[in-house]
Amino acid sequence: MDVVAIGDNTSDWYLTLGQVFPGGNAVNVAVAVARSGGSSGYVGAVGDDARGRLLMDSLAGERVDTRRLSVTSGSTAWCQVTHVNGERRFRPGQRGAALFRPTGDDLAFAATASIIHSTYCSGLEDVLPELARRSRVSFDFSNRLADGYADYLLPFVHVAEFSAAALDDRDCAELVRWAASRGPAVVLVTRGSKGAMLFDGAVSVSVTAAPSEIVDSLGAGDSFIGRALYGLICGEPAEALLEASSRAAARTCSTWGAFGHGVDVPACCGGPGAAGVDGPARMEGPAGCE
Repeated sequence: MDVVAIGDNTSDWYLTLGQVFPGGNAVNVAVAVARSGGSSGYVGAVGDDARGRLLMDSLAGERVDTRRLSVTSGSTAWCQVTHVNGERRFRPGQRGAALFRPTGDDLAFAATASIIHSTYCSGLEDVLPELARRSRVSFDFSNRLADGYADYLLPFVHVAEFSAAALDDRDCAELVRWAASRGPAVVLVTRGSKGAMLFDGAVSVSVTAAPSEIVDSLGAGDSFIGRALYGLICGEPAEALLEASSRAAARTCSTWGAFGHGVDVPACCGGPGAAGVDGPARMEGPAGCE
């Protein structure tokens, strides 16, 4: 197995489209690896509802190994999504079954991968040391740079990913060198329209963003990460890897949903008001992770 992604999933409810799409950082990365030509698996949990079936069916259609995807009683995670000029905006939702604890069998399955990927969205920070003992770990920190969060986790990480569209060139250079000094062999930074960077402890490489018609930015960073991890496993040169990953992100921006498979809300959830989709929203963690 090339990559096993472990952690979050969600169903993205696009309010203006009236459609629900499968997603979540870990899910999206697993799909991106498979679409790049690699083998991938996903470890997580969904509820025994229509949104859970949508996620399972979508992963099967993308050739992602789901033997360690468990189904529990309750609701599959969901969040509401709106858009402004193609940029996604998250509104409240619920984490539901996505907040799970991996079993010994889950960890053993993850250990079969060349790289295990997880994310700040997944609530599995305490499991990271165990994952690192079993294989190389990829971790998406997004823009979590405050309160020592990244500083504590970086020693367990082989490939660290950050989102830094708001940083200038100098601050990005400082970020990658600081992160690499804490342990990772590779640091990847996505910068939105400014492109992306890779630092391997010795050489820093940057590329400009690939051109794209921005329909929906949700999942673009995850597509970049999945393609980059596949390139690292294959030993691609850094510049070629970054360019291919940027093109993967651009393709994601040109369509709705993190990787498609959208269905109308009534087909998925019985329409607004069904399966806990309406009513007072409650989030048990970050509202959006893609």
